[in-house]
Amino acid sequence: MPSLLDSEFGRLTGEKAELFLRKWEANIIPKLKAVAAMEPRLCTLLKGIEDMTEDEACYTTLVLLTHLLPPVGVSRSAKKTITNLLDFVPPGTRIASLCSDSSASSTTHQPQLICIGDLRSLKQYVIVAKNDKVTIPLDDGLTCAVDKLFKLYWVCNLSYPPQLCPVFTFFEYIYDLPFSTQRKAKVLELIAQLKACK
Repeated sequence: MPSLLDSEFGRLTGEKAELFLRKWEANIIPKLKAVAAMEPRLCTLLKGIEDMTEDEACYTTLVLLTHLLPPVGVSRSAKKTITNLLDFVPPGTRIASLCSDSSASSTTHQPQLICIGDLRSLKQYVIVAKNDKVTIPLDDGLTCAVDKLFKLYWVCNLSYPPQLCPVFTFFEYIYDLPFSTQRKAKVLELIAQLKACK
């Protein structure tokens, strides 16, 4: 199923399926770190990022992104916002239980990523759509999992979670897609900051 998301997304977007994977780690993460380093409230999140695994660095960058692009009109902390994108369950959790176990993830009813385990040790990522009782196990790292989650939203024409609308709009920029929302001022401001980074 994940490969079908890639091919369908590529067909719908004119072969832009690989843009996120090409840009995220090589281009976007370093520039987001540079922007975050200029904001005192975010400097603590950057501590030790050079010593992190790829998945830990990706997760830290996603947390930075939720701070830089807070939800509009939704009163949620950045900590709660990130759980709508990626939540964690203990190692050994059965994938089949993720759709029925209310404690397995946050209260979101839209597709989200679940990490079985933690970012340092043996882990597996799964896209979970509780309402539809769908689970999509993923074999690659967190960057690929985020890529697949975005493609699921795009291919299935799902509305973005309100808490993550600015983050998903930023992902549209990475994929070089037209913005699907009118509320994009913060995203455009962040893009301008990234373009100013060398």
